[in-house]
Amino acid sequence: MPNTFVKARSRSNRLLRTTKRKTNGAAASLVVLGTGTAGARRALWFLQRMAELSQLGKVQSVVFYDCNELTVSYVQKFLRRFLGRSRHGHGMQVLFPSYVPMPNGFMRNPRRFEEYEGPLERDMDNIVGQVGAQSESSGRSPDVIIEFLGFSGHSVPSGRLHRKLRVAFPASVLLPVLTLPEDHASREWTRRYIWEQYESLLEGSNCLVTGLSLGSSGDDDIRLSTALAGFEAAEIEEEGAASSQLAAAYGRLVPSSGGWLGMATVRRKMPITRKFEWMRFPPWWQEYATVSSEEETSSSIADAIWSTLEPSSQMTPGLKEPYNAPQEVVVSLPVHPDALEPMAAETAEALERSNFFGQLPNTDIAFNTARFSEGLTKDPYMHVSRLYPILGELAPVMDILHPDRDAEQHTQALPHETGFGSYYHMDAFTSMRPLASAASVEPPDDDWEQNVRYI
Repeated sequence: MPNTFVKARSRSNRLLRTTKRKTNGAAASLVVLGTGTAGARRALWFLQRMAELSQLGKVQSVVFYDCNELTVSYVQKFLRRFLGRSRHGHGMQVLFPSYVPMPNGFMRNPRRFEEYEGPLERDMDNIVGQVGAQSESSGRSPDVIIEFLGFSGHSVPSGRLHRKLRVAFPASVLLPVLTLPEDHASREWTRRYIWEQYESLLEGSNCLVTGLSLGSSGDDDIRLSTALAGFEAAEIEEEGAASSQLAAAYGRLVPSSGGWLGMATVRRKMPITRKFEWMRFPPWWQEYATVSSEEETSSSIADAIWSTLEPSSQMTPGLKEPYNAPQEVVVSLPVHPDALEPMAAETAEALERSNFFGQLPNTDIAFNTARFSEGLTKDPYMHVSRLYPILGELAPVMDILHPDRDAEQHTQALPHETGFGSYYHMDAFTSMRPLASAASVEPPDDDWEQNVRYI
C-alpha cells in the first residue's frame, strides 16, 4: 500500500514522495496497553484496524491489564479467532495479568487495589520484564507505547504500570489515551482521588484526551482506533525520520502542547458510480463500483478535511486549539494505489483554492490507501483524522474538578501547561484532601455497585 504526503510548508514541492510499504518483514516498533474493560476494548479495535492495514506485524507486544476474569476470558477468545485469520500478527506477544485477586475486578473503586498492592506490583514488574524481553528479541526498542487508560478501578495500577514502562523504555514515546468519565460515580472518584494520583504518576506526559460523544461508546472506540492506525500506517520513509509516523507526529506536536493532545475524525462515503456488468453464467450480472471524477472526489475529500475543524468532529467537546500550531492530518482512502497520488494532488489544489493552508499554515496531510471494515455495509468510506496540540484549560476537565465554577471561566487560553505534573487544579485537591486521605473512602453512592454491568 503506498502513501502520499502533502506538506503545507513546502509550497514548491507539495507532494514529497510516494513509498511502498512492506507488509511482510516490517520492523515491530509498537507496544499497546489496554487497561480496564474499556481500555481492553479499544486495544482490540486498534489491533483489528492494524490488521486491516496489513500492519499488525509492527506490534511487538500487547498488554491487557484487567483484573476481571470475564474481560480476560472474552479477550482471549477473541484473539484466538482474530489471530487465526491474520497473516501478519504471529510474532506478537500477548500478555495478561497473572495475578487476579478479585474475579469481578475492582469495579469502579480506585482504592480497592490497596490491600493487594504487593502482589500487583510484582505482577507489573513481571509484565514489564516480558515486554522488555520481547523488545530485545525483536532487535529494537519500541518507538511508541500506546496506553488506553481511564478513570475507573484500574486507574492507579495503570498509572504505576505507565511509570514502570517509562523507566524501562526511556527513549520510547509513551502516548496515554485518556477517556474522561461520564457517569456520576467515576466523575466523583476522579475529583476526589484519581486526578491527584495521575498528577504524579503521569507527570510530564502529553496525553490524548477523548470523551464520549453523542453516539455510543463503541462508535467512539472505532473512530479513535481508525485514526491511530491511520497515523501509524501513513509512514514516511525519510532519512533520519522516525520509523513510526505516530512517533513523528507526536514529536512535532508536543512543543506546542500544554500537556494535552486532541483528535478530530470524520467519516464520509466515497463518491462512487455503481455499474452492472452482464455475465454469461448465474447470477448473470455483477455489481461493481468506480470512483467518480477526480474533481468531484477531490472536492469531497477537501470538504471532509475542512469538517475536522468543526466541534462535532472532536473526540471531546469544548476543546480549545490554536490554529497556528502544528496540525497533523491523515486521509485514508479506499482507492487503488495508482489513483492515490493524482487524487492527493487534486485535493491539495482544492485546499489551496479554499485558503486552507492560509488559515492553518503548519498543517501536514498524509494520504494512504485503506479499506476498513464498516460493519454490514459494503459502501466504501473515506476516513479523515486530525491530531493537534491543546494549550490551556479543558472544559470537560473543569466541569469534573470544579463543578461549582462559573462556565465563563472555563477553557481559558493560558500561556503555561495545565497537564499532569503541573498541579494546575491544586485548589480542587485541597478542598477534597480530608476525604481523599482518609483510611477508608466511601463510594459516592451507596448502591453504585448494583448499577455496574460488564458486556
